[in-house]
Amino acid sequence: MNSEKSVFKGLKWVFSFFVGIMGIAAVGLLVMAVLFNLPTVSQKLSVVSVDSLPFGRYTFDILSSPIFLLLLIANIILYGILFLFVRSFFKNLEMDYIFVRDNVEMAKKIAVIMLLLSITSGLPDLYVSFQGFATDSAIMDLTYIVGAAIVWALAKILEKANLIAEENELTI
Repeated sequence: MNSEKSVFKGLKWVFSFFVGIMGIAAVGLLVMAVLFNLPTVSQKLSVVSVDSLPFGRYTFDILSSPIFLLLLIANIILYGILFLFVRSFFKNLEMDYIFVRDNVEMAKKIAVIMLLLSITSGLPDLYVSFQGFATDSAIMDLTYIVGAAIVWALAKILEKANLIAEENELTI
């Protein structure tokens, strides 16, 4: 049991690290959105040969687009929230809080976030394809939809298990 708790503690720290990385990435993209759209920075970047970029001028136009950057930031924030909830799960497992209402609520929230990610994960690619680039990704990611359904089903199972555990405590 002690080794299991150390695994939960390690996973809790791994997901804490991921939450931190997502926060740094969101702030970095926000700074990039602001900097690329300042007139002085645009003038300085105009001296750079954008033709040397992989797709030429289109690369700079897409990366400097506030819509594209906000779509990326929205995805990163959703991933950060997802990692935060998963971290909370491992924290509860480490502390032996298994049959509690918080776990059911977290599982339902994770299912909702995964459903949102199934849509939002394809939006940056959709925006890029509207700008003239050919992308081979789908608008919706079915993996997130299947994952959300599984997590939601597990939340329902945990909800029933909580009721059984409460009844068991009352009979003893």
